Amino acid sequence: MQLAIIITIFSFFLESIVSNFVSINSQLFLPLFSIVALVIIYPYLKKERSSYFKIAAVLGFFYDVVYTDTLIVNLILFVFTAYFIEKINYALSNNYFNVAIITGLAITFYRVITFLVLVIIGYLPFSWYALFLGITSSLLLNMIYAIILYTITDFLSQKYHITKID
Repeated sequence: MQLAIIITIFSFFLESIVSNFVSINSQLFLPLFSIVALVIIYPYLKKERSSYFKIAAVLGFFYDVVYTDTLIVNLILFVFTAYFIEKINYALSNNYFNVAIITGLAITFYRVITFLVLVIIGYLPFSWYALFLGITSSLLLNMIYAIILYTITDFLSQKYHITKID
């Protein structure tokens, strides 16, 4: 549980730091490290399902307050994304390749539902190109971050005998 909280806090603040250096108009490197953190911490909290969803909700709440100036929107979206990550983990084992796949699917899921919410409330017009651009601009950097973070957490969990699912 402690490792999961550390990963979540680290990813949240790293996202803020990286977003200061990457242009919002970047076509390749938009960070969503908070979503990656949800992917990485799931194996550590599988037996503590309610804790996992509480962390997702709190992370979504802080994401709303710090990054988007909305209230409750990302809280709900992060919980839905955490549920999606949970369901994907039933089908895929926990290794480097699958972490990259799960990260890509989770980011795609988050971007699609966020886009749909923004279209429904009238903030954005519907455009397949805008949706595709939103997804692809987030994949590369976040998948690299997921693999690096997985490598570090896998090493730490083996060294300190921290239980996780495989």
